[in-house]
Order: sequence, then structure tokens, then C-alpha cells
Amino acid sequence: MSATRALRLTTAALFAVLALYGLTSLPDLAARWGLGWTGLAAVAVWITIATVGVAMLRQAPTVGRLAVLFAVMLILRAAVAMISADRVSPGDPHAYLMLAKGLLAGRGLSLYEPYFGSDWRALFPPAYPVLLAGWGVIAGFSTGSLLALGTLTDLLTARMIERLGDRLGDATAGRRAAWLYLIWPSVLFSAPLAQKESLCVLLVTVLALVWLTPRSGWRGAITLGVPAGVLALTQPGEAPIAALFAIVLLGQMPRWRILLFGLRGAIVAAAVMMPWWVRNWTLFHAFVPLTSASGASLWIGNNPNATGNWEPPPPALKGLPELVYNARIKALAMAWIDGHPAAFLRLTAAKLARAGGIGVFGVTRLTAMQPTLPLTLAALLWPVAQLSHLVLLAGNVLRHSRIPIPLLLLIAACALQWMLFGVWFEFGERHREFATPVLLLVLCWGISGQPVEKRAANP
Repeated sequence: MSATRALRLTTAALFAVLALYGLTSLPDLAARWGLGWTGLAAVAVWITIATVGVAMLRQAPTVGRLAVLFAVMLILRAAVAMISADRVSPGDPHAYLMLAKGLLAGRGLSLYEPYFGSDWRALFPPAYPVLLAGWGVIAGFSTGSLLALGTLTDLLTARMIERLGDRLGDATAGRRAAWLYLIWPSVLFSAPLAQKESLCVLLVTVLALVWLTPRSGWRGAITLGVPAGVLALTQPGEAPIAALFAIVLLGQMPRWRILLFGLRGAIVAAAVMMPWWVRNWTLFHAFVPLTSASGASLWIGNNPNATGNWEPPPPALKGLPELVYNARIKALAMAWIDGHPAAFLRLTAAKLARAGGIGVFGVTRLTAMQPTLPLTLAALLWPVAQLSHLVLLAGNVLRHSRIPIPLLLLIAACALQWMLFGVWFEFGERHREFATPVLLLVLCWGISGQPVEKRAANP
């Protein structure tokens, strides 16, 4: 069996397992939120919108068709914004708003964390709070303003997806995947919130495109190093994807070219992160390269009650200094792993299955807002979110043999990121969201009926 065929079968098997897990979870989701004809009607409406858009994009669209699709996308996003208007989303969206407002008020990136019982100064990496603060100066922090920022970010991502499809050899798939991304439930439900996932997806998609079209010299290094550095300062756990793309593509272009390009890009990325390093050394008199939350993330992912999603930390640690807290909670996680190796492996596999097979985090976050939303709304939205996710997984099972090798390698890099650097820590649905663009490309690949294998370009 060739290496390429083995990789195709391995990725297909992975997505088949995730799809099976997601399928068997449908009764539990229905029991949790309910299922009625309104939910099924919402699924039918979303499928109609998605398929009409896909059909309209068989050829390069006219200005009129683009205007229609853009209007439909805005209507869907406005509907979600109406749901979240005048409500507070707990967790990261609220924390990022507080950080952005604190920056504008001159308090820096310090945030009081009630569960930790103290002010933390490097809990959240700086890139997204700085972006949000800058946007707030221009447009404020209303729901409409946040929706505009999220939509602009998603439009940039859609453009990168379109370019990625064209670069890989199927411009039609690129257009269609870009359209689906803009109306994809997990993307829609997060659009009006102050969340960094949209920025992470944009940066990862840019990195994939950059590695497929490397440029020589230091100008080329900037195109790699800047998004890689900003990604590390946005979501540190996803930073290794910049190197994984290079590793999987080693056989697709001269190795010396990849190595030189990557080395120069790493230098630029280090320069991008340098101000954060200096700032943290000044504050802590210690090297804090990305975040002070690594220990807490490890504990959230590895303790007797862990599920992969956030949970309150041990109250006994409350009030400890930031770096001391991080070291102590990391020690608790390591002690549990050392003492329960079999449970650790089972939990790790379960986290991967849950995060990869379930697609309702956006609904969960909406229903957790205050004032609370009625459960009837969750019953309307969760079938759209979960069934669309199952279609995405099934598409990556059924169409794995049709896609070109470079796209297959990009998927492999995303899967490696999940399994090598993600699943050992806190690992929920949002932590695998960065792979959505390439998975959508697979879903749309070749459905135009053209011989895409002959057209697919090698990088």
C-alpha cells in the first residue's frame, strides 16, 4: 500500500469514527434541548440556503449574484445578533470585552479572575484584546459593532478559502467552500460575540495558503512570520500548526526551500512576539512566552471530572500569585496523569471524539448567556448545528479519494495539531474549529463535475 493511500484511509477512518460518535449523540442532544418540527424546519431552511448558494457559484458569480448572497449572509447574522443583543456571554467573550475596555482605560491587560481569586496579567494572550480595543475606539462594543468585526474577519477568511481552492486546482470548490463558511452554524453563532476563534481561523487559513505559495527572500518570510507570530499571540495552543504545514509538505517541494523559508519566517515570528516577552519579563522577572494559563489548561483537560470543556478550578488554590498558581495546578494535573495512566488515555480519546464529533458549542454558548434564553430556541438551533457538522464529517469520509495530495496533507496537518498539541489540554469544539476551511474544501471538492485531479496544482 502506498503512503498516500494509507494517509487517505487513515484520515477517512478518523472522520468516520468522529461522524459515528456524533450520530450516536443525537438522542442525548434531543433529550437535553428537545426536538420538534420547528428544529427540522430550520434544518430545511438552512439546507435550502446552502444548496442554492452552492448552485449559484458553479461559475464565477456576477455582481448581482454576489449581492444576493451577501444580503442572505447578513440576514442570517443579524438574526443571531438579535438573539444575543442586550445579553452577556460568560467566559472568554466577556473576558475579552473587559480586557479591551481595560486597555482603553489604561489598565493594561490585567484582569481579575474570580475563580482564581486574583488579578492575572498574562492569562490571555494580547493579539485579540488589542484588536478588539482598536475596533472599540472606532465602533464601540455594541452587539452590532461586534457583529461587524466578526463579519469582516469571516469575509477575509472566506476570501482566503477561495484563493486556497483556486491554488489547489478547483476554483469552484473554493468559491463554494467560502460561501458555506460564511453561513456555517458554528461561525454564524459566534459572529456577534467577542471571540477569538474567527481570528484564529483566518490566521491558520492564511498560513496554509502561504505554505502552498512560498515566496523567496525576507519579504516572503514576513508573509509567514507575521501570521504565525500573531496566531501564537492569539491562541498559543494552535501555534504549532505553522510548522506542521511545513512538515507535511516536505515532499511536495525542495526541502532546502522549505527549511530556509521556515527559518526566516521563525525569525520574523520571534520579532512579532518579542514585545510580549519583554513585557512579561518586566512584570514577572521570568520568561512567559505566551500565556500563564498553560497549567490551568492542562488541569481542565486532566482531572477526575474532566470532559475537555472548561470547569471551575480547585478552590484550594484561590488567591495564589499568578505563576505560582500556574505551577501548582499543573502539578495537580501531572500527578493525576501519573497515577491514572489508563484513565488518562481513555479521557484523551473521549475528548477527541467529543470535540470532533459534536458541533453544538455555539448553541451552548448562546443558551448560557444572561439573561437566559428559552430552551425552545436551543431546540430550534441545535439540529442545524449538529446535522451540518455531521455532513461535514461524512463528506470528509466519502470524498477522501477525490481530493489532491496537497489538500490531503493540509488535513493531515490539522489532525496532527489536534492529536499532538491539542487534545492533551482543555480541548472542546472551539479548539478544532481552525480546521473548518479545509474540511469545507473537501466537502465541495469536485462536485462541479470537472476532472479536478488533473487540474490540481502541486505547490
